[in-house]
This record gives sequence, C-alpha cells and structure tokens, in this order.
Amino acid sequence: MPRVTGMDVATALHAAAAVLLLLAGGAKIARPSTTADLLFSLRVPLLGFPSAEAQAIVLGVLEMALGVAALAIGGVVTAGLVGVFYVGFAAAVVRALMVGATSCGCFGRTESPPTRIHVAGNVGLAVVSFLSIGGATPIEVMNDQPAGGLGFVILVGVLAGLFLVLFTALPEALAARRPRFGS
Repeated sequence: MPRVTGMDVATALHAAAAVLLLLAGGAKIARPSTTADLLFSLRVPLLGFPSAEAQAIVLGVLEMALGVAALAIGGVVTAGLVGVFYVGFAAAVVRALMVGATSCGCFGRTESPPTRIHVAGNVGLAVVSFLSIGGATPIEVMNDQPAGGLGFVILVGVLAGLFLVLFTALPEALAARRPRFGS
C-alpha cells in the first residue's frame, strides 16, 4: 500500500498552485483587459509590447506554460519557477493594495479585489512550491498511487478550487459584509 509522506502533501499543494497558474493564465488570455488595467495602474513599463493587453496575454501564456511544465515534467527548475512566480504575484498584489487598485488582475474578473488574503495565499503557494523542490514530481506521486493516481488528481483539483475561492469569492464575501456608510 502506498504511503503518503509530507513531501507528497507539498507536491499536491504545489500541483494545485500549478493548476491555478493554468486557470489564471487562461483568464488573462481570454480577458486581458483586467490585467492590463492593473499593469497600467502599477505603472509597469510596456517593455516593447505594443499594449498592456499584449503584455497581459504574454503573461497568461507564460503562466500556462509554467503550469503545464510543473504538472507534466516537474523537477527542481519548474518548482522553483512556480515559487518565484508566486513571490512576484504577492509583490504585485501588495503594490496593487498600495495604489488602491480595484482588481488583482489575476482571473480576468474586475470583482476580484486585491486583499491581504491574496497576498498571504500567494506567499503560501510560493512556500509550498519551494518546499516541493527535490521531492517527488506530480507524475511520480500519481504513479505511486492506486488507480493511476486518481485520488491525487482529485485532491489537486479540490485544492486548486479552494485556492480559487480563497483568492476570489472569500474577499468578495468579506467586502459584502462590511457596513456601507452613506448609502
């Protein structure tokens, strides 16, 4: 019977972070304007891109490519890069909070405000990705599990869904609970 180790848990959390990259990258490609608005409000230079929307699409493509690489190939480099991306995302959300941005720009939705929860979540995903360096890759964990790793895949999907709720729905729900003065 396969044993679940602490490294398998880190690998599952890291794989969920990679799935979240796929979702966020796809959202940036499908709806780049929200991310472009954030990049503009953060005064990110265009770096040779014709527009902030083009820059957002390229970021989305990079996120998706890294997410696929982390899931399909794994290894030290991809785990480290996923961690670095999430550190960058945490820094961007901190900056977005500082400038009063209305959206984090992550999931192509204007109603996803940047929050401290989002910062903590990004830092947490960076940490688990760094902790997964040198551990089993998602494919190795799946191969070591019964039923071709179906349980691992379900776990990763549930974790990714929970992270998505943490970054989007939870801040919206908390904002809705705040009293509105003058309305």
